[in-house]
Amino acid sequence: MKKIHILICAAAALVLPLLASCEKEEPLISFDITSIDMKDAGGSQNVSLTTNYNWTATASDPWIQVSPTSGKKGTTTLAIRVEASDRSTARKGTVTVTCREMVRGVAVSQMPHLGQTLVFKHSASRFTVPTLTGSSVAASVKWGDGAEESYSSSLWHDYSAAGTHTVEINAAGAYSFKLESVAGVTEIDFSKF
Repeated sequence: MKKIHILICAAAALVLPLLASCEKEEPLISFDITSIDMKDAGGSQNVSLTTNYNWTATASDPWIQVSPTSGKKGTTTLAIRVEASDRSTARKGTVTVTCREMVRGVAVSQMPHLGQTLVFKHSASRFTVPTLTGSSVAASVKWGDGAEESYSSSLWHDYSAAGTHTVEINAAGAYSFKLESVAGVTEIDFSKF
């Protein structure tokens, strides 16, 4: 009987540290993507989350929603929704996941609302965008042949086919523009600028 008692004590001495070490496993938080870039219209993005303990999720700002906001260990899909923006400046936020003492986040950025529009019709083989003046100017350029680019003050575009092209510049934060050359320009619409 004494031998059985010693064996049970020895087995317990071996098993208890193993059980204790299982409880001390380092927390794990893993995302399939760590940043989301949204247009001003907003939208949603799914993010795969893997943890080894129960977790909670929170959004840094009211224009970001996350669902679900908590869960058990394993892999789940977070649905991150971003509201439409009417701001003329970009905005940034974070969805933060906490798993025990570990904290990780998904960065969320949103383009400014490009509510100003300039339209140029021209027949030139190359068009150089006007210089936009303002505070924190952000813009995109549609060249009229299917190509699209982010605005920069010295941006130009060559056309592969002759004809009339319509260039649309959608901007935010601009209060004036200067077009260096009007050669080939047949129409300028700045009624929404």
